[in-house]
Amino acid sequence: MRRPGTLDPLDIEIIRLLQKDGRLPYSAIAERFDVAEGTVRKRVTRLMSEGYFRIVGVASPFKVGMDVVAIIGLNVARQKMTQARAHLQRLESVRYIGITTGTFDYIIEVVLPSMQDLLHFLMSDLARIPGLSHTETSLILDIPKQSYDWLPSALAKPRVFRDAAQPSRRRGGR
Repeated sequence: MRRPGTLDPLDIEIIRLLQKDGRLPYSAIAERFDVAEGTVRKRVTRLMSEGYFRIVGVASPFKVGMDVVAIIGLNVARQKMTQARAHLQRLESVRYIGITTGTFDYIIEVVLPSMQDLLHFLMSDLARIPGLSHTETSLILDIPKQSYDWLPSALAKPRVFRDAAQPSRRRGGR
C-alpha cells in the first residue's frame, strides 16, 4: 500500500507522459505500461485530487494579444510580507509569484495587453502593496522555450509495469 504523499514509479511515469501531452488517452498510457485503463484513470484522478498536477491548456501570451510579459522583482518590509503576498495573489495580471532569497523578496510575472497597461500596473496596482519599498522590472522580448516538466530526469526514466490483477497482454490476456 502506498503511503500518502509519496509517488511510486507508475505515478511518476503517468505524470511524465501527461506533462508532455495532457490529452494522451488513458488507454494509450495503460498500453504503454501494460496496466489496465482503470488503473491509469484511478491514478490520474488521485494524483490530481492530491494536487500533484493539473491538466490545462497553456496559451502563448504573444499569440493571444498579451504583448507585454514582464518579470518584476519586489522588496517588501518584513512585517508586511504576508499582506503583500495576499495583495499580489488578488491581482489578475500576476501569473506567477515566487518568494525568493537574494536581491528580491518576491519575483512575479505579469502578462498584459500593452505597455500602457504595464505602466498602470506599476503605478497603481503595485503602488498599493503594503510595505513595498523597491521594484525592478524586466521585459520579456521573446519566449523561445517554455517547459512545465518538473520531474527530475532521474525520476523520469521509463519503466515497465504490469497490473497484478490483469493478465499480461503478451500472454493472451487481451
